[in-house]
Amino acid sequence: MDNERWNHVDQLLQSALDIPAVERDAYLRNACGADQRLEDEVRSLLAAHDRADRFLGAPAIDLAARELAGERSDDGSQAGGDLLIGQTLSHYRIVEKLGGGGMGVVYKAEDTRLRRSVALKFVSEELSRDPEALSRFAREAQTASALNHTNICTIYDIGEQDQRSFIVMEYLEGTTLQDRLAAGALSLNTLLDVGIQIADALDAAHSTGIIHRDIKPANIFIALRDRVKVLDFGLAKMRASTTPQADVTTIAGTRQGVVMGTAAYMAPEQARGEAVDHRADIWSVGLVLYEMVKGTRPPQAVRLRVEESPELESVISKCLETERELRYQHAADLRTDLERLRRGQGATVAPHATPGRLRARWLSIGAAAVVVTAVVAGVIYNRRPAPLTDKDTIVLAEFTNTTGDPVYDDTLRQGLAVQLQQSPFLSLVSDERIRRTLPLMDQPPDARLTHDVARVVCVRTGGAAVLHGSIAALGSQYVLGLRATNCATGDILADEQAQASRKEDVLSTLSQMATRFRTRVGESLATVERYSTPLEATTPSIEALQAYSAGMKAAFSGSVRALPLFQRAVAIDPDFALAHANVGFRYSGVGESALGRQSLLKAYQLRNRASDAERFFIETLYDRDFTGNLERERRTLETWAESYPRDASPHTLIAGLALSSIGQHELAIAETEKATALDPDRTPAYANRAFNQLLLNRLDDALLTVRLAADRKLESAQLVLTQYFVAFLTGNEKELKRTVTGARKSPATEDTISHIEALALARSGQLQDARRMAALAVQIAQKSGRLERAGLFEAATATWEAFYGNAATARQSATRALELGRGGREVDYAAAFALALAGDLPQSRALAQGLAREFPEDTSVQFMYLPTLRALFSLSTPTPDAPAAIQALQTASRYDLALGRVGFVGRFGGLYPIYVRGLAYLAARQPAEASAEFQRILDHRSIVLVDPMDAMARLQLARALVLSGDTVKAKSAYNDLLTLWKNADPDVPVLREARAEYARLP
Repeated sequence: MDNERWNHVDQLLQSALDIPAVERDAYLRNACGADQRLEDEVRSLLAAHDRADRFLGAPAIDLAARELAGERSDDGSQAGGDLLIGQTLSHYRIVEKLGGGGMGVVYKAEDTRLRRSVALKFVSEELSRDPEALSRFAREAQTASALNHTNICTIYDIGEQDQRSFIVMEYLEGTTLQDRLAAGALSLNTLLDVGIQIADALDAAHSTGIIHRDIKPANIFIALRDRVKVLDFGLAKMRASTTPQADVTTIAGTRQGVVMGTAAYMAPEQARGEAVDHRADIWSVGLVLYEMVKGTRPPQAVRLRVEESPELESVISKCLETERELRYQHAADLRTDLERLRRGQGATVAPHATPGRLRARWLSIGAAAVVVTAVVAGVIYNRRPAPLTDKDTIVLAEFTNTTGDPVYDDTLRQGLAVQLQQSPFLSLVSDERIRRTLPLMDQPPDARLTHDVARVVCVRTGGAAVLHGSIAALGSQYVLGLRATNCATGDILADEQAQASRKEDVLSTLSQMATRFRTRVGESLATVERYSTPLEATTPSIEALQAYSAGMKAAFSGSVRALPLFQRAVAIDPDFALAHANVGFRYSGVGESALGRQSLLKAYQLRNRASDAERFFIETLYDRDFTGNLERERRTLETWAESYPRDASPHTLIAGLALSSIGQHELAIAETEKATALDPDRTPAYANRAFNQLLLNRLDDALLTVRLAADRKLESAQLVLTQYFVAFLTGNEKELKRTVTGARKSPATEDTISHIEALALARSGQLQDARRMAALAVQIAQKSGRLERAGLFEAATATWEAFYGNAATARQSATRALELGRGGREVDYAAAFALALAGDLPQSRALAQGLAREFPEDTSVQFMYLPTLRALFSLSTPTPDAPAAIQALQTASRYDLALGRVGFVGRFGGLYPIYVRGLAYLAARQPAEASAEFQRILDHRSIVLVDPMDAMARLQLARALVLSGDTVKAKSAYNDLLTLWKNADPDVPVLREARAEYARLP
């Protein structure tokens, strides 16, 4: 910047500093005129001033300003210096400087261990002696590292070099939103996509009690493929108690409380220094949204106008309510409205409205209100009642096909179901419920659902109407018909007929008929317009839809033919998103998560070709089984349930992995109750309810749920296994044998029951029998082609062998497990755990690094598996580092009583973080703390179930009590263990150790 221009900038800066902050925007626009670059330079220096004033005091303002202006320091080097480039700090090699500001400087570096690029953020030399600045710097690392979200910059590590602190974080390629806006406003589609991701990130932060307090374009990074990352949690605070406290921080060396944040984006209460909550962030997001659509910051004290989209204007206005009780109360609510706006606009942006037209529209609405008030009564009393209400259900009958072409058999019914299921108003009686009803009518479960049969089903299920379709050939054309009849009276409620000129037009014609049908039976035009994705967007191929329909029918009947039929649908139409999703879903259902991952990724990439309801299903599966981000899966399911209040599916799914595996059992049970209220024949809802009741040790409730399912003729592997575990916990040997005998007769449970019996035998120390039973489980799984499942069974064997001191055998089993099921995250984790216990740290570390690399968003991996493994690594060095192990497990503490995915799927592996924490306390010679951890495991037998870790917890508790000097309790703990191992094999190493330790007690 030349001296003349710098003097001009400096003059404008000083003038702006001399006037109230609320008047600066108007002053700068007038003073800079059309020179946008000049205005941006002054604004950047003002921002630097804010930062320096808050954290450094007045003497540092000039330094920060010079740095932003690109000036040289006294030694001729760039402000901030590049002396670090080329150096290696710890295992990070500095590559280049990325940028700097008042707080510090950021460099690109290479992580020489993991061979990946990272960003190193250093606190500046001037700030390195400021306790408040250092506190903020550490707080940024601690706060952001507690968040596991794809839209929040990941913090990897924190360190210190030459008394200068630095943070190691995710290296991002792209630009800040502030720099992006320098080129002008964003398109409405891009704005909505960015806004949704910001809201998603804040929802994740707020749900853990973290308030950002400095949301602005400079703290929003747009990475490759428009992936948004929220940065800089240095001003964030944890949501505190209900006691109001002013939101100020006292700067070191001064007596004045300084309001935290950036003035231009502060909520009113934040600017006044009052106590703030998460709704202050929502105000800031509103300003950012306006800036994205306009390209400039909003004017002060003027009603904001968004002529480009009145709907977006309403969203922004709600964010910017002065009274926070009137704003969006949660970021999730804002996200939902932005998502709805994005889906409602489709691929094209609404035409721009001139301000005059917009004002005229507001006036016309006001005038029209008087007219509406006058005539509304007449409209209500003269309107014909709607044939259906939002409480009625419909039975969808088969189509009558007289064309002679079998491609239309079942296919058109499935196509119509896809169309109607995107309606929040209509509710179809599920095919599962129909299958349960048909035998009550002396019909086979797969009986053809003719109109007459469907009408009886409708009456028995309490439905309101039967919808029957037909297709007939008329020369080279086709005539399609739809008729809805009252199932009690037979009265016709709606009748549609249309003509398709050729076979390729049949699906589009069916879509149009479905749309008209929805309006005629009482659905509002607004929801019909919003939720009307054409069937040909799902798939334009009737042959692909035929294969998909056959796959759905096979899935409901429990046939193994479902998967190849879905694969055939994908082969016919590679862009069939819902078929891809079902391929992944079927693989996941049999424990083959690695095989299903690519299908789920493809479905996610194609999700915009699906309807809203289908997209919710696809996004749920993507996070459940691909990313593993269970918190985001839960939010998707909650939005799905809100958008489709008559659909039982989201409630059933949320009660499964999304809640059960993270220990939210009460919430899971509540969701299953919502599901069964909507559909009383939904088998997974009963299975999930019984399993969560079991985990809460509500054994009588679990058995009652099993009986309720049996009364409705509902069967599932999960229900059978719940019965087994209740019998195990209550010591009911007769029921155990009965359950095992029944489970062995079913292909769905034969391998799993063998695996569980092997675990139970290992728990009691009978390793020879346990190995034989485990080998049988592996053999059955292999024979049915379920290799990842077989690998998980083998990994369980490796784990108990490692627990019991058979290191060589454990390493062999872990190797076999990886050969069978490599790529499955649970197999890799269980094998890594066993290998760490067995002393093979290099391979265990490699597996842990692979998990961290492949599953950066996975809730179980990041918050349960990796902390547990890292703690084991710290304990397995020649000089065990117990404090490091305890620290590593802090991340896992909120999921201590959760099963994790491996426990949910494999029925072992739950509470392992607690066990390893107990080992760490033992290594630290803190027996009281160690005893508490091991006792927690023994107090939660309904979670541990048959896991051999139960026996190890008894042993470690005894050792902790010996260390504490409590001989009496130690003897009692050893007696408990030896009673459990009364039939154990005599050559088990850990058994010999336990007996010798017991014998030495006085």
